[in-house]
Amino acid sequence: MNKPWKVIVVLIGIFAAGGVTGGFVTLRFFKNKILNRPVPEEWAPRHLKRLAERLELTPDQQEQIRPIVRRNMEQLNRVRNQSMTETQATVEGMQREISEKLTAEQRLKFEQMNRELREAREAREKAEKARRAAERATAEKNGEKEQGAEKPPGK
Repeated sequence: MNKPWKVIVVLIGIFAAGGVTGGFVTLRFFKNKILNRPVPEEWAPRHLKRLAERLELTPDQQEQIRPIVRRNMEQLNRVRNQSMTETQATVEGMQREISEKLTAEQRLKFEQMNRELREAREAREKAEKARRAAERATAEKNGEKEQGAEKPPGK
């Protein structure tokens, strides 16, 4: 009678370990995916690069397409910013409505909770900007080295 319970406990342990491992792998994957997403300033150059590589665009075609991509990516960024502004207004409205339904003590906790979330978001954004600036500096530095290596001496 004691052995079936041991088997069940072991199987539950294995199942739980698999779930935890899968959760961490998924979290790591999506965290990297989110942290490495391009910022709006990188949209146009990345898109043009992808088009140039996959479609094998000539330099002339790239020059003709560049302003089209840039103009439309700027429009996408404006739409994105407008949407973010509207989203922020909606969230703030929701928070005001919720706050009206809370007791004074709950309101203080709610304000503290919102402050912590805002500070965490701002810290993530600041760290992300610093990371991207460092990556750009490294890429520019490496790009200069590569360009220097490609140039024949005396030219």
